[in-house]
Amino acid sequence: MCVQESICEPPRPYEAAVTRVRRARPAVLMLSLLAALPAILVVLAGYSVSRGSYPTDEELTARFLSHPADFQALVNLLESDRRRLSLGPKPFDLADLVAAGASTAAATNYEAVLARIGAGSFRYFPESGNVVLPVAESAEHFGNSTKSYLYLSHDSPQPLLYHRSYGWRGPGVYLISGDRRITRQWFIRHDGTVVVAFAPY
Repeated sequence: MCVQESICEPPRPYEAAVTRVRRARPAVLMLSLLAALPAILVVLAGYSVSRGSYPTDEELTARFLSHPADFQALVNLLESDRRRLSLGPKPFDLADLVAAGASTAAATNYEAVLARIGAGSFRYFPESGNVVLPVAESAEHFGNSTKSYLYLSHDSPQPLLYHRSYGWRGPGVYLISGDRRITRQWFIRHDGTVVVAFAPY
């Protein structure tokens, strides 16, 4: 503080401390935002998944175990109609079966089984006997991701892998690929399913 323009007093200690705090505020705010960014990404990812009413593996497993006979009935129907289809790598759906000669009654039976299962369609691979039943799909924010019921007639399941979407430590967003077993031949197939979790280190 200056008196008579010529004699200046040094700043008081508390005034100097206030000045230092004010100058440090922008840097502290920036560091806080950077530290919170991974958690913000986790919250946004969880919100994105929940918006699509994405079923969990536990929910899909409970749905399967509540009426496994219907899932097996679908496999039996497809095996009985296998002779109508060409044995190649191309998958077939219900429309393909009808085009190959399945009756209207058979198509109605398929639709009834799919309704009880909670799936809108199927992909049947007559060469291998495998069946895929898509049950959840999301294309928001993190690209396409799907969950399906998978029946493997003879093939081995794919290992369940977690692919981290970025390399920072702390909470992260992961994409899952592979098969989670329900029973001996039935699985939940993950194709880029989004999950949020903390890194194990």
